[in-house]
Amino acid sequence: MASNYIQDHNRLFGNLSAALSRDLARLSSEANGGRSILFVYPPKDEEKYIEEAKRLYTDGYEFIDLRQLFTEFVSSKKLDKFKRQFKNMGTEVFVSQNYSEGTFYVYLMKYIVEVAAKGVSPILVHTGVIYKMGFSNQNIIEHPDVMKFQKPLVFFYPATLRNDKFYFLDKQPATNYRCVVVI
Repeated sequence: MASNYIQDHNRLFGNLSAALSRDLARLSSEANGGRSILFVYPPKDEEKYIEEAKRLYTDGYEFIDLRQLFTEFVSSKKLDKFKRQFKNMGTEVFVSQNYSEGTFYVYLMKYIVEVAAKGVSPILVHTGVIYKMGFSNQNIIEHPDVMKFQKPLVFFYPATLRNDKFYFLDKQPATNYRCVVVI
């Protein structure tokens, strides 16, 4: 008898492949005008899902590891400067209403747009990195550039479902507006 992971895995990846094969007009209609897919899976199985996705989705997709991107962001600023900025600015170093440059959110969005410009679907993984940074998947999904993408953005979303509500990393209540949810 197959484990729950194997059964869930097969179902989820089948649903993701079906969502990815939809034409953009249909996907956008289902996503309230958005162009993104929220791929929901149990947080405890994150590495398994990412590994399988990298095996399945090679041509026409590019994975963006947010852990790696955040490390690059900190390195680009130099660790000492980043520490000073974080001490002085707090979470505004991640996202800010006051600064249009220099935040992780801006860095991330520029990178996602560059990947999409290659004509591939960006797939964001290890998205737990953004937890408590002051922005969420919704800010990414509703970004004006993402709303114009010619291929869908896929957001790997480690979450649990309780009382018909998603909880990112089993903690933060989530919204599924402007995206197709694969569960």
